[in-house]
Amino acid sequence: MRPSPYRIAVLLLSALVLACAPAWAQGGTVAGRVTGPGGQPIAGARVAAIPAAGGSARRTAVTGEGGAFRLANLPAGAYRVRAQRLGYAAAEQTVTVAAGAEARAELVLAEESFTLEAIEARAGAGEQRERTRFETEAGVTSRVITGQELKVIPGLGEADIMRAVEVLPGVVSTSDFSSAFNVRGGSADQNLVLLDGFPIFNPFHLGGLFSVFNGDVIARAELLAGGFGAEYGGRVSSVLNVETEPGTQGKGIRGAAGVSILATRLALRGDLPVRDSLGRRGGWLVSARRSYFDALLASVVDFPYHLTDLQLGVSLPLPRGGTLRLTGYGGQDVLDLSDFEAPGFGDDEEAEEDDSADDILRIRWNWGNQVAGAHWSQPLGRWTSDTRVGFSRYAEALTFVDFGDTRFESAISQWQLRSDFGRPLGTRLALRTGVEATLPAYRNLGEAGGTVFFEGRRRGTLASGYGQLRWEPSPLWIVEPGLRADVWTAGGHTRPLVSPRLAAKRFLGTGRDAAVKASVGRYTQFLHSLRDENLPVSNDTWITADRDVPAVVSDQVQAGFEKFWGDRWYVSAEAYARRFRGLTELNVADDPNRPGDDLIEGKGRSFGFDLLLKRSAGRLTGWTTLSLLRATRTFPDPTAAGLEDVPQTVTFPPIFDRRVDLDVVAQYRLGRRTDLGARFNFGSGVPYSRPVAQIIGFQTDLVGGGYRLPRPFTEDPELPVYVVPGRRNQERYPAYHRLDVTLRRRYERAWGTLTPYVQVLNTYNRRNVLFYFYNYSDTPATRSGISMFPVLPTVGVEATF
Repeated sequence: MRPSPYRIAVLLLSALVLACAPAWAQGGTVAGRVTGPGGQPIAGARVAAIPAAGGSARRTAVTGEGGAFRLANLPAGAYRVRAQRLGYAAAEQTVTVAAGAEARAELVLAEESFTLEAIEARAGAGEQRERTRFETEAGVTSRVITGQELKVIPGLGEADIMRAVEVLPGVVSTSDFSSAFNVRGGSADQNLVLLDGFPIFNPFHLGGLFSVFNGDVIARAELLAGGFGAEYGGRVSSVLNVETEPGTQGKGIRGAAGVSILATRLALRGDLPVRDSLGRRGGWLVSARRSYFDALLASVVDFPYHLTDLQLGVSLPLPRGGTLRLTGYGGQDVLDLSDFEAPGFGDDEEAEEDDSADDILRIRWNWGNQVAGAHWSQPLGRWTSDTRVGFSRYAEALTFVDFGDTRFESAISQWQLRSDFGRPLGTRLALRTGVEATLPAYRNLGEAGGTVFFEGRRRGTLASGYGQLRWEPSPLWIVEPGLRADVWTAGGHTRPLVSPRLAAKRFLGTGRDAAVKASVGRYTQFLHSLRDENLPVSNDTWITADRDVPAVVSDQVQAGFEKFWGDRWYVSAEAYARRFRGLTELNVADDPNRPGDDLIEGKGRSFGFDLLLKRSAGRLTGWTTLSLLRATRTFPDPTAAGLEDVPQTVTFPPIFDRRVDLDVVAQYRLGRRTDLGARFNFGSGVPYSRPVAQIIGFQTDLVGGGYRLPRPFTEDPELPVYVVPGRRNQERYPAYHRLDVTLRRRYERAWGTLTPYVQVLNTYNRRNVLFYFYNYSDTPATRSGISMFPVLPTVGVEATF
């Protein structure tokens, strides 16, 4: 049997780890832990070894989840070991290092209040997250966008984290009209989107035009684009966690408000009158957003659409260093034409004579998300524990006012309970393990005239467990072997899947500023969205795996290089390959009398290269990304079933197979109060299926037998005309490019700040193609099309108080 590339990669990486771990350099080592006042380990603290005689730091490190650190290859002598972390007072300990020996340092940080401008605190948090993962984790590809960076990235009317994610390496967007995204050749439904660790199934408003997240309460968003460890399950492509931070650290009640062309919004946050023995405060936040065109235009015209968002967050300190976080979100889109007085539905005689009456439908269309969750983190001696319980739901309903027996509904919900535990097993070894129970359920219904055209409902159970080690065989190596086990049960069908994962990182030079890394892993997913990604605006319809619907299994390998130049510059280059099994799409030749053939199962592949160059300090900051991608999908051809000498499968590039994608993001501070932001994007053309002809359908001749053309052929205005498509997705639209800019000016007042802003999307009015239309009735045939966004200037204002 020919070995798969996935197995070959696992064997090569394992051999590399075992064979190439270098011997310990001749020099001394300082190892130890950083803890808080209650003994809880502190992750993300920066530790430096400074010669006692004076001078700059010889070695630096960042503590891992267990608070452990290690400073190797130190020349013999006396050192001051200093630990720092935001929100804590620095701590020092003097140690003596001998050649070939290891000295211990145990540092305890005391909490202290601090006062920093929001821009500095938020940016520091984002950079610290990326640097911490770089120094403490082997294989994960982590990209962070802070709340402040988000404000200066041009969006559709206002800051939008889902559109901002599109500027990261490996991320592709196929349309201006949708903020859905694809990562490294995966489908959009293969991205796990989290709000403070709890999933949101459809994080979009208006069919994907913009996201459900209020940028005023976002502290940071972290995208894990690949190589993530065994603790992550449920999706196979990426993980996007949008994080908020309740409370103001003793600054009283603070607020933020904004008005854009899309909506008005308000966010408030403050501290709770709750403190623990360590002096930590509790905090809260509340955020609301609503579109206003329906109310603003009510006296002029009926505008039947509006959206609402409401988000809550609470943080409570618990004894012995624990924390309880509560998260809640509710959002709704409403398109309401139920009160629309269309001609033909009233008593007006003229209305009865209007031929357009039959073409107007009065509908009510609602869709939205609800999320509720609690997260308890608690140090337990040398262990750390995190427990989450949450509920997520997405529902959509379409009803017709004048046809009470017609409705379309879709809903998916999920209960989740998980516990994660971690502890150091020594100075070079740490363990993270956990268990999880997930209970998803969906229901889809289409009904008209008392007849149910489609109906599907299913409940499932997913039981999961994982274990992952973090091993430092030498000061220059981090190795992370992991294993995840999932057992899926639905409709009397049980499927166990085991997902091994392995990652290794080798630091280059004496400091932890540059490294090469590699990872391999298997990822699984038991949910599918039936949304057609070729449509620019649409909602998700979810189903779960069962006896007739496969689970998605993806084997992935990636390797790359990373380097930091101080706190100013960072570069990353990664190559990857992915294989997908268990992909699904609708069966165009399904038999209504045969259950279980609504979908067909296929497979896919992708490989590519991502480059990121980032500048994080100075008046000019930003990043440049270059992504190269090649993706394919292979499905059975249902129209070829039973035909001889006809290929039974079709292989094609999916709509998100953008071969070249270049993004340049720049943020320039013109003065103390003025910021300029710009984003340029170039993408090679995405694929589409070009029609090659149109034909007129024949009618059956019941008298003479055979077939005949409809009569009269030249006079029938509704001839049955059918389009003959060419090879699937073998043509490509022209290249896409666009420049967006934003200008923000902050005015400081006694009560807070006022920030008006101007955004211009597609500044040079590039006519990027959305669709082509072909008319074969003309001779010769003609082509027309629809473009994406034209030049689109918008204005808005934000205030903080």
